[in-house]
Amino acid sequence: MTVKITGPVPVLHTPVTADGAVDEAGLERLVDYLGQKPIGGLWVLGTGGEDMNLTYAERLTVAKRVVAANRGRVPLVMGAGFFCMEDSLTFMRDIADLDVAAIHVMPYHPLFSLDRLEWFYKKLADECPQPLWMYTSANWCRHVPPEFVTRMKGYPNIAGIKYSTSNAVHVGKVAALADENFNVLSAVVSTFYVSLCLGVDGGTSSVGGPLPEVMIELYQHHAAGRHEEALRVQRKLNAFLNAWPKGPSQDNFLKAAEEKYLLHLRGVCGPYTTSYYRSCNVEEQRTLRRIMEEYYPELLTTT
Repeated sequence: MTVKITGPVPVLHTPVTADGAVDEAGLERLVDYLGQKPIGGLWVLGTGGEDMNLTYAERLTVAKRVVAANRGRVPLVMGAGFFCMEDSLTFMRDIADLDVAAIHVMPYHPLFSLDRLEWFYKKLADECPQPLWMYTSANWCRHVPPEFVTRMKGYPNIAGIKYSTSNAVHVGKVAALADENFNVLSAVVSTFYVSLCLGVDGGTSSVGGPLPEVMIELYQHHAAGRHEEALRVQRKLNAFLNAWPKGPSQDNFLKAAEEKYLLHLRGVCGPYTTSYYRSCNVEEQRTLRRIMEEYYPELLTTT
């Protein structure tokens, strides 16, 4: 059964200990911290959760711990994106009995043709025990044009797409495909307001981990027709993001180090990153604390 997901959908980070092991207690605190807020769901084991740096066993541990900690509070869209397609299929079967709303798969094959990508998603949809979401970002796979999404919509068991691009024209075309049986979420937090105006059902972001209140406020203003207020929230958020130290993202690409340090400031989990990625150094931590105090001081006292 397809579950319609709307509103802010934080990408769930994967807390780890200083030695790189999955921090299961921290993961449970993070799920509890987010699950008490008016969010549309959680995007689990996505790129912002550093899924590509986790082993199969670690991902299975994360999936089980998240479902147990969530206790059915919010819909979970669980990731099963592996470079090896057989691992994706096996993972789907291994979590078939867990309480998840859907499964998402990022195709970690940037040189796939669109014809082959269509075969890939149809193969997964045919075998997936839960509704399947497509998950696209040109940072990780071939750019998917709106025409591809149009072609895929309506294929049995394909329930939605996380469409990650700053191309507003393409977002608008894909958003127009959303209906009760097909979900469309955006994924660029700096254009969340624009995407909502174009008609997406909601938006995912790893920034929604440390700053869920900001995404919630923006979404609620938009839903109530308070567009000037929504735009004010978006511009403040963008200014905050632009002030982040540049070093971690230059080294890691992902913003996991910065976001995990902000979660650490909020008392949720440690500041450590996985495998290939580095954590913020002392100077970068000072910068993040300073701009957090400048832009969102009220959130530093919230746990």
